[in-house]
Amino acid sequence: MDTPGQQLTVDSMEQRVADRRQPSFQTVYGAMFTNRRRIPRRDGDHLDSYTDWYGITPLAATVTIILLCFADAFLTTVLISKGAVELNILMDWLIQRNIHMFAVVKMSVTGIALVILVMHHNFRIYRYLAVRYVLYAIVPVYAVLIYHELTMLANIV
Repeated sequence: MDTPGQQLTVDSMEQRVADRRQPSFQTVYGAMFTNRRRIPRRDGDHLDSYTDWYGITPLAATVTIILLCFADAFLTTVLISKGAVELNILMDWLIQRNIHMFAVVKMSVTGIALVILVMHHNFRIYRYLAVRYVLYAIVPVYAVLIYHELTMLANIV
């Protein structure tokens, strides 16, 4: 509804619609730094709900897992070049066929799994185990795997 003194013309409406569709720095800033659904709005919303921002801890865990996955892929290729054998049948087949495809599949599977885990950060598995704890448990498990690979590499060389 137009109020007196605020006559919207067709030109001004078209300009306003066109301005909203153009990407801008303000759009990016608003998406990254404004408070959008960071905390639950009602009691009970903290479980089994999606939010726009999960906090710094899941972000740190996710970045750490990606870096450990990259290190795992690199150490796996080094160990295989020294005579080790890949125990994962699918990854062994990919390594034998195309090393680049091995890296792409390994990073893609890990990345997709992490996206799913972070999206369901506030959910529970079978009402007992919070998904956030699964995400956080992957970090030390992956770290132990990297330690094992480094130990194997030290024994080979």
